[in-house]
Amino acid sequence: MRNNILISFLLVSAIFLISFAAPENANGQNQKTVITSKTFGKSFNFIIVSDWGWNGYGHQQEVADQMGKTADSIKAKFVVSCGDNFQVSGVASTRDPLWMLSYENIYKALSLQVEWFPVLGNHDYKGSTQAEIDYSKISRRWRMTDHYYTFVKKVNKTDSARFIFLDTPPLVEQYQKKPEEYPDVAAQDTAKQIKWLKDVLYNSKEKWILVFGHHPIYSSSKTHGNTKEMIEKVKPLLEQYHAQLYFCGHDHDLQHLHEKEGKLDYIVTGTGGETRPNSSNELTVFSHSEPAFSVVSFKGDSVSVNFVGVTGNLIYHYSRVSN
Repeated sequence: MRNNILISFLLVSAIFLISFAAPENANGQNQKTVITSKTFGKSFNFIIVSDWGWNGYGHQQEVADQMGKTADSIKAKFVVSCGDNFQVSGVASTRDPLWMLSYENIYKALSLQVEWFPVLGNHDYKGSTQAEIDYSKISRRWRMTDHYYTFVKKVNKTDSARFIFLDTPPLVEQYQKKPEEYPDVAAQDTAKQIKWLKDVLYNSKEKWILVFGHHPIYSSSKTHGNTKEMIEKVKPLLEQYHAQLYFCGHDHDLQHLHEKEGKLDYIVTGTGGETRPNSSNELTVFSHSEPAFSVVSFKGDSVSVNFVGVTGNLIYHYSRVSN
C-alpha cells in the first residue's frame, strides 16, 4: 500500500515538473498553444510566408499544409510573401515549371486560394523578375502588380491600414556589383523607388502603416544580419512618417527586434522552407529558429504578430497599439 502511494506521489510530481518545463517564448506564450478559430475572435487576419520556393522540399510542404489549416481556421483575407519565392534562381518565364512545382501544387488548400501579395528577393533576381510580375495577369491569386506597390484595406468599421511592398534587392550594393548573376538589378531606378516610398508615406492618412520587403533593416542573424542600405535609405522614412511594422525574410529564422527609444517594430519571418541557426543582439525581443509562418491580426485598436509552427503551435505572440 505504501509503495503504491509512493509511486503515485512520484508520478504526480513528475507530471507537475514537466508541465512547468514546457518551453515558453519571450512573451510568456507556451508553445503548446494551438491557433484555432477562437484565437483572435472577430478580427482582420492575414498570413505572411517568406523564403519558401524549394519545390516542396525542406520544410516547405509541411509549412504550406499548416498554412492551409490555419488560414481556414482564422479566415485569412490574403497571403503576403516577403521574397525568395523561387529558389535558387527565380523563374525563367510565366510558363516556367516552377510555378506548378513550387507554388500552385504546394499551396493548394482552398483557404489559400486568396490573393497573394509578394515582393522580390535576391534569388528571384537571378531569374526574370518581369515574369513574376506578368504572372499576375494569368493567375487568379498572384498579385505582384509591379516591382513595388501599395494598397489600403479597411481592417475594422473605423480604421484602415496601408500596406507597402518594396523591391529591396536593387537597393543593396552587393547585387549591383554582380550584373551577370542578378541581370535585372541594373535596370531598376532606386532613386525613383525611394521617392515613391516617401510620397506614399507622406500622403498616407491611415491609422496603420505596414511595410514589407525581402531584406531586413535590422537582424541579429549571423548569416546576413543588418542591411546597411536599408538602414540608410528606408529606415529614416519609416520613422519620419510613423510606420509601425516592417516585415522581411532573407534570414531564415524568426525575429522580433525593437530599438529602445523607437516606435517601429522589425519582424523577420524567413522560415517558410529552410531554417538556419538564430542568434540575438541588443535589439532582440525574440529570436527562434523553427519552420513557421506568421499571422497578423487586427482587432480593435491593436495589431498582433504571431509566429505559427507546423503543428499550428503558437511560437510567439506580440501585440501593440498604433503610434
